[in-house]
Amino acid sequence: MTGFEFSEIFGEFGKYLPDIGEYALAALNFIWPFVALVLLIAVLRSTWLFWRQTLFEHSIQFVLLELRIPREVRKSPRAMEQVLMAIHSLRNTANDLQEKYWDGEVTRWYALEIASFSGETHFYIRTYHKQRRLVEAAFFSYYPDVEVVEVPDYIDRMPASIAEMEEQGYDVWGSEMKLAKEDAYPIRTYTDFEAPDEERQFDPIANFLEMLGKLKQGEMVGIQIIIAPEGPEWAEHWEDLVEKLQESKKKEKRAITGEGETESFSSFTVRTPGQTDVLKAVEKNLSKPAFETILRFVYFSPKSIFYDSFARRGITGAFNQYGSLDTNRFVQNYSVSTRTKIWNFPYIFPHTRNEYRQRRLIFNYRHRQPPPEVFMGRILTSTFFNWNTHSRWFSMNAECIATVFHPPTFLVLTAPHIQRMESRKVGPPAGLAIYGDEKDLSDFQ
Repeated sequence: MTGFEFSEIFGEFGKYLPDIGEYALAALNFIWPFVALVLLIAVLRSTWLFWRQTLFEHSIQFVLLELRIPREVRKSPRAMEQVLMAIHSLRNTANDLQEKYWDGEVTRWYALEIASFSGETHFYIRTYHKQRRLVEAAFFSYYPDVEVVEVPDYIDRMPASIAEMEEQGYDVWGSEMKLAKEDAYPIRTYTDFEAPDEERQFDPIANFLEMLGKLKQGEMVGIQIIIAPEGPEWAEHWEDLVEKLQESKKKEKRAITGEGETESFSSFTVRTPGQTDVLKAVEKNLSKPAFETILRFVYFSPKSIFYDSFARRGITGAFNQYGSLDTNRFVQNYSVSTRTKIWNFPYIFPHTRNEYRQRRLIFNYRHRQPPPEVFMGRILTSTFFNWNTHSRWFSMNAECIATVFHPPTFLVLTAPHIQRMESRKVGPPAGLAIYGDEKDLSDFQ
């Protein structure tokens, strides 16, 4: 097309279009190597970080501790919140370039787990082995009657792979939960279940114990909460949201004066009591230390009695008690759940995609695996039928996590579901001699 034809279509400006196109192509030809270099550096940096972080994660030695519950726990979940606050203080992070790019240091995570085998329920915490005594001290400080014992990993009682699951005649269903709204909005916490009258109090853990106690012989359920302490900047991220909630709405109104003229003026609407409660809940939520959180669960069962609705509706339904329409609630992360249909994107090979989801879920649960921190980590751990981009961290403060995971209180009937300690640990009597020579020791013996 000639310049004359351009000018006919675009007017006087059309004369310059061919020259502008040539300049644009020349600029693109000059810039694209720099753009490609920047992208290549970003990919190499992300790949390097994933490699170093993977080596650091594999070097971490964990220990699994079981919480053995006494006959009666008179402590409220507030005690568990204090335990989590103590765990939060153990947070590590990369402080310089060497720790970040060579050591690959990431914040060590913990696992809070509830596992039930044929109706017998256990509580576990998995921690870095060098921090074991500190974690035990935190529990003994607030739960003096709870025993914290190192145990073999119960995960070995579950099938390790799809092939082993098929060989044993099992089937699996599992998923992850996430928050429905922004992390700044809290779920219902234990304070919402407390009341001055003991008969009106309720422990939300009772719902899970009753449900897990209904498992049949051979069925297994594991609920896993991965937590990694966050820094104080997590609250700063939501400052704009708080300011938005604090703002009063301004409206323009018009009124007719005595002379018949129309005059406009501004008026401010006051927040409703419900809006005020939401603002208070958000501010309280952001005032406490938080953890990056992954919440997942698995359900194994012999195929003869496999009933996926037990997990798909029962377990996910038990999380509804923490929900509030005004603040936040748990919802299922359907992109991770092991239920794929032909009408789910990308609409092809549903059975194959579902099998890959099962493999990833079993692997992540067995290894307590959090999602990779860097983009290339997610890409390199993906497969054609299952991209590792759907599992997401979300933030919950210590109060919210303590509501979901804590030793059952005296309000819960634990006898049918938990192997309890029948004896109570007590300290030595006051005045007991602890110093002396060999003669005193022989006399004592």
